[in-house]
Amino acid sequence: MDRRVSLVAVVVSAACFATLAILTGLAYREGVSPLPLLAWRFALVTVLMAAYQLIRSPRALISGAADIRKFAALSLTGYGAASVCFFFALKYATASVVAVLLYTYPAMVALLSAAFLGERLTRNRLVAITLTFAGCALVVGLFSEKVDATLPGVLLGLGAALGYSVFNLLSYRVMGGRPRLVLMTYTFGISAVAIGILTIITGGTLSTTAWTPTLWWLLILIVIVPTFLAVLLYLNGVRRLGPAQAAIVSTTEPLFTIAMAAVFLGERLEPMQLAGAALVVAGVVAAEWRQPRDGVHTEELAAV
Repeated sequence: MDRRVSLVAVVVSAACFATLAILTGLAYREGVSPLPLLAWRFALVTVLMAAYQLIRSPRALISGAADIRKFAALSLTGYGAASVCFFFALKYATASVVAVLLYTYPAMVALLSAAFLGERLTRNRLVAITLTFAGCALVVGLFSEKVDATLPGVLLGLGAALGYSVFNLLSYRVMGGRPRLVLMTYTFGISAVAIGILTIITGGTLSTTAWTPTLWWLLILIVIVPTFLAVLLYLNGVRRLGPAQAAIVSTTEPLFTIAMAAVFLGERLEPMQLAGAALVVAGVVAAEWRQPRDGVHTEELAAV
């Protein structure tokens, strides 16, 4: 794939990922709860991913019990948990705020790598951590009388970022050279089952009999645009650009979310919050800029 085409693929992928918070917010207006919406999203995208893999490489999905246990661990402690936090965060904070909070993940990856993997905190990463959390403070209105997020919303948004950080770190060390698409297919499937069980345990229902046609269309869009297409575009783009440069390009995601939230959800960030969003984006760029080839990779970030 030509480098320019790969660049466009990653930008389009970021725009696709950015629609998740918007479409989820619109779905909530139709009366759906976070857990069943998330369970159905993962169940349907698993079918799409598996079909794509079977057409592309039928043997790719064959995995032993040891690999499946690893997939399950990554799903439950990282990706699935992060997705639950993200979907619930949208109940307590605006889509724009949650999108920016999610992008604290590169700073968290750097901190976790230093704390548990013995990786050095370079000057770039220290700058990234400072910029990211300073930006976060501005976005959530810590120094302003106007706050667009409650404490649960902030904690859940940061919880989503932490979950993706754990998933990104462990996926490379636990799964080794396994293809990313295979990993994501199993992750989606296991997360669907786990969240479905959690829905029932907490007194919810997976029944869709009361769903409106609008809600069904929103679910279909959530499955296709910010999940299936976004993941394929990103992973195809990253092969040419490399994970570090792709991560920098993908910082357009929260900017797309902020713009779309203004158009479709009527959200408006204050100037101070926009400045905070800019600091968070700058932090991501600082974290990924000219990192060594054996540094921390984060190419699975945006698969929210």
